[in-house]
Amino acid sequence: MKKTILLLSSLFVLLSVASAQRVVKVGAFNFYPGIFKDSDGEVKGFYVDALTELGKLENIRFEYVYGTWDEGLERIKSGEVDVLTSVAHTEKRATYMDYSNTALLTVWGEVYIGAESEIKGILDLEGKTIAVMKSDFNGEYLRQLTGKMSINCTYTETADFEEVFRLIASHQVDAGVANNTFGSPKSTTYGLLSSGIVFNPFDIFFTVKKGTNSELLSLLDAYLHTWLHDRNSIYNVARQKWSHGKVGTIEVFPDWLQNAIYLAVIVIGTLMAFIALLRYKVSKALEKVKNSETLFETFMENTPAFVYIKDTRLNHIYSNKMVKGLSDSEDDHMQHSARTIFEPHIAEMLEQTDRSILRDGKEQVNIQYLCELNGKKRWLHDYKFFIRMPDGKPAIGGISFDITKAKETELELIKAKEMAEESDKLKSAFLANMSHEIRTPMNGILGFAELLKTTDLDSDKQQEYLRIIEKSGLRMLNIINDIIDISRIESGQMPVTHDIFNLNKMLEDMYSFFRPEAEKKGLSFNISKGLPNKQSELVSDNDKLYAILQNLIKNAIKYTNEGSISFGYSLQEEEHLLAFFVSDTGIGIPPERQEAIFERFIQADIEDRMALQGAGLGLSIAKAYVEMLDGKIWVESEEHIGTTFYFHIPFHVKTAETELEPDETEVTPVNTTLPKLKVLVAEDDETSHQYINLTIHNLTREIIAVFNGKEAVECVKNSPDIDLVLMDIQMPEMNGIEATRKIREFNKDIVIIAQTALAQKGDREMALSAGCNDYIAKPISPKAMQSMMLKHTGPKNN
Repeated sequence: MKKTILLLSSLFVLLSVASAQRVVKVGAFNFYPGIFKDSDGEVKGFYVDALTELGKLENIRFEYVYGTWDEGLERIKSGEVDVLTSVAHTEKRATYMDYSNTALLTVWGEVYIGAESEIKGILDLEGKTIAVMKSDFNGEYLRQLTGKMSINCTYTETADFEEVFRLIASHQVDAGVANNTFGSPKSTTYGLLSSGIVFNPFDIFFTVKKGTNSELLSLLDAYLHTWLHDRNSIYNVARQKWSHGKVGTIEVFPDWLQNAIYLAVIVIGTLMAFIALLRYKVSKALEKVKNSETLFETFMENTPAFVYIKDTRLNHIYSNKMVKGLSDSEDDHMQHSARTIFEPHIAEMLEQTDRSILRDGKEQVNIQYLCELNGKKRWLHDYKFFIRMPDGKPAIGGISFDITKAKETELELIKAKEMAEESDKLKSAFLANMSHEIRTPMNGILGFAELLKTTDLDSDKQQEYLRIIEKSGLRMLNIINDIIDISRIESGQMPVTHDIFNLNKMLEDMYSFFRPEAEKKGLSFNISKGLPNKQSELVSDNDKLYAILQNLIKNAIKYTNEGSISFGYSLQEEEHLLAFFVSDTGIGIPPERQEAIFERFIQADIEDRMALQGAGLGLSIAKAYVEMLDGKIWVESEEHIGTTFYFHIPFHVKTAETELEPDETEVTPVNTTLPKLKVLVAEDDETSHQYINLTIHNLTREIIAVFNGKEAVECVKNSPDIDLVLMDIQMPEMNGIEATRKIREFNKDIVIIAQTALAQKGDREMALSAGCNDYIAKPISPKAMQSMMLKHTGPKNN
């Protein structure tokens, strides 16, 4: 008995499992009458009736997840629902959904309007506001269609078709887009009409998430195919019921209507054949004419030129589409003339040319001119010629090419040629000036050196000649430094440092330095300081600021023969700027040269140098330095009255985290009582060897001379008692930087001083990073050389 009960229980469980219903979730939205939420909250429609019948037959319970169309798409993507209805096929949707083979319906889009609307055709949509359902296939299609037709209208998106009709009925929009299946029954409810704008017929399908529920999709496909071919199926019956008899696309026809259609087709076919036979030969002839016209029209419309024919009144009687684009007028372009397209003076010139062609019967005229078309300057090249029309009347044929790009290229080439010629002139002037500027101090050096050979010179004369040689040498060094500076600026290799210094002290030093020179010329020399001494410490590039002021003050003294010179600065607190000035009562600068003076190699008057010295580089260097300091420089000048240079730079104050760097030019007093040194001089120039030997012999017990970096390394390695190395940077075989690095590999203590003609910013840092103890730039004064040696070998270093 127990076994029988157990067996029956197991059989009951198995039967219960077998009979369990499958639940399928359907994405529902307002697609009346196919599927919608009724006033009682229930989802209804002929889709629902058909799916309910299918569910009974296949033991499936369909649950509806209601929302907007856009939400339905998101739910099928996420898998929240299994099936979505009424989906039009697009390439994008096909990436995430699989479609049934059989279409649910063939639908199309219609534009619906209020009863009082005047919209009768698609062109009437210009300037109107149109409601569309978000992500609706028909709504997107109408957007594209109106865009292609250049119809400007505004679109408002809604959640569903119901909201579209509510907006139309409440006059919040002018029109709305809906599928015909929704619009046909619902338009009566809302008192709306079809505008007659019908577009975009397409099929809609069942869909499932891509790669899932394939057996479900096949099942739906099979039932749908059967339903559509049975006029009494649940699908067709439910569709008629919910559409209130307004469905006109169901394939159910009365027999008499079907027979009448067949008869009408036969009659119409017979008549069409008879008409075709009568017109056959005519159509063949017309076809040839039409092909010729089409070929000609295609060629003319696609020719990249403005093609036109003018009558004797100079109006266009033919023009291609490019001519139409020349005018803002909305009139027929064939009624255009030169006066409706071009500005008056161009139109007058063209009309005079046209009249002469008509009067003289000229075969061809070529003209080029600059005009304004649609707000843009354009160059045109016209070919005009006399023709006669088929009726014998005279006319003008014309082809205009837009040659703007070619003309601009031509003008750019001309400009480039002129700039190159001007550059050559400047280079020639610069080279001539450099020849003068270099030969002049060389003449002083070589000439007075030759005079020094005279044995009967007294001591005063010898000192005078030596001062002249020294002054000439310094002048040549300044020229070389200017050329090097401008080269580094142009190549972007000039660094900017952030030094901390006292601005008032800098100006006072400059005042003390230049005052004797100014007073020697009888000039009043004045200084103006905008801050108290304690508040004048700032952070900037000390050397560049000094060089800017030095250049401007030197020029002021050079070009001022009487009167005064003033320089200084003020603080513009609101803008955090230091405003500098250098003013003189000198010869002034001609107005036409006031911009040119800041260019490379240009002086105030390049044609007449007034026998004044200068390479024409000082102001260009000053301008470059000001711009590197994030500043601006300009000049105000009147001839024979005077000149004032102004420049502004940012005011950055000293902070507590920074300290002043020690002065690298500090000179240690020479003490010749110290122990004599053994010195290695690595230098590839014989003259420099001789000069260094004479300079340091009183501090040495032995001087060893080598001529390249490789010899220097070997000498230090073989003579560990060497006290100091004077290392030239530029040498053959091995340069001084590499030689220093190799020496430091085996000797960390020996003193190495770099001495080089590389005297720009960054060169000292490069030498120190290689292992040099210090750095001295050529030309080297004896006092500076001895002080540098004693600084590193004196008692404090022992």
